[in-house]
Amino acid sequence: MIRISFLTKELEDSERLAKFLMQERLVLYLTVEEHREIVLKSDGIAYRPLIHLSGMTKSLLYRRIQSEAQDLLKDRLVRTWAEAVTSLDPDSTNELMGGTMAV
Repeated sequence: MIRISFLTKELEDSERLAKFLMQERLVLYLTVEEHREIVLKSDGIAYRPLIHLSGMTKSLLYRRIQSEAQDLLKDRLVRTWAEAVTSLDPDSTNELMGGTMAV
C-alpha cells in the first residue's frame, strides 16, 4: 500500500483529478490541503500556492495513476510522489483492497 500525493496549481484541478481517481476505483481516502511552497528569490523568500491531493492505493497501481494524472492535467500537475504505508488498521486495509481495482 502507498499514500500517493499530487500537487496542483488550482483546487479545481485537484477536484477534477480526485473525481477521476474515485470513479476509476484507483484511490481511496482522498484528502485535499492548501500548501505554500517556499521559493528562493534573489531578494529573499517567496511562496507559491499549491493544492496537495493525497490518498491511499495499491503500490502496483502507481505507474498507471501517475500516467493518468499527467494525461488529465498536463502542465497543471506540478508534482507526483508516493510513500509506503507500513501499517493500516484491518478494516481500512480490507476496504482499500476491495475498494480499488484489481491488479
